[in-house]
Amino acid sequence: MLSKFSLYTRRNFLLGFTALIVAYVRSFLQYHRYFWESVGQFFLSWFIHYLAVLVLVAISYALIKTKAEFFLGNKTENHKITTEEVIVYVSVVLLVAAILIFLIAHWPPADMYE
Repeated sequence: MLSKFSLYTRRNFLLGFTALIVAYVRSFLQYHRYFWESVGQFFLSWFIHYLAVLVLVAISYALIKTKAEFFLGNKTENHKITTEEVIVYVSVVLLVAAILIFLIAHWPPADMYE
């Protein structure tokens, strides 16, 4: 059985890593470069994206709690979802979306090989 500290550490690492990947992809799409001007700008960008990921998790958790029968499949109280599960699910969805956006942005144009 994992300790609470281990669960919180992994959850916070996943949130931070997700925010880092989202900030990196957004920086590339917005400024067309892979770096930030300074370390302070990097940490500010990462922190803003960290807060944005937390807001998305909170909104998702609220939607799931209010409409549990729609998201979880039935009306019984047997399905309880924890905040840690919502954090993991939303973080993984955001990671996959950011990676797909990054790959699509680097996809060569169709007329490049003609």
